[in-house]
Amino acid sequence: MKYPDYVRQYRPKGTVIKKVRETYYVYYATSKRVPGKNYPVQVIKGLAGKVDQYGFHPLTRAVVDTERVQVRECGFTNFLLKFEDEYVSRRNEPVKECRNLYRSMIVYLSPESYLCDDEGQKIYSAEEMVKKFHIGIPNQITAIGKMCEYDLKDLEPLKRISNVRMGERVFASELTQQQKELLEKIGVTEDEIR
Repeated sequence: MKYPDYVRQYRPKGTVIKKVRETYYVYYATSKRVPGKNYPVQVIKGLAGKVDQYGFHPLTRAVVDTERVQVRECGFTNFLLKFEDEYVSRRNEPVKECRNLYRSMIVYLSPESYLCDDEGQKIYSAEEMVKKFHIGIPNQITAIGKMCEYDLKDLEPLKRISNVRMGERVFASELTQQQKELLEKIGVTEDEIR
């Protein structure tokens, strides 16, 4: 098989290259004599890494704690947090209480929000919000929709943009085409809602 120059150039000694689809994988290899054969047989010992036009990339193994997996919504939450200051400015309560109320409303709308894990703030239940702030939940939902200028039902796909935590590692969910189109429509980038 003929390989591009960059593949031959970066191949470490004692390895062989195999192309799978468009990726060139590098494997540790040796050869050994087999009785009855006139030539040595190649023995693949394991994956060494990949080669691309930027060079050889050794295989790295990450240890991931799969005992504790946390999936937290971030897309919907971070989009609504862009309007937090405007919400706070419209209320008469102290700023910290207004922020807690607004964030509690976000958690009410998206119970898997990463805000549930933030110990630095108070997240109120629906009953606590009504009792403490004398608000109507439907009225608050309408007010939030008017502030962000979108019907919150249209923003539902953002609730499936999540971060997955396994031990100390955090992985981002891949966006669907529908989510990408929605982000373009509402004028935010993926970085802004991660």
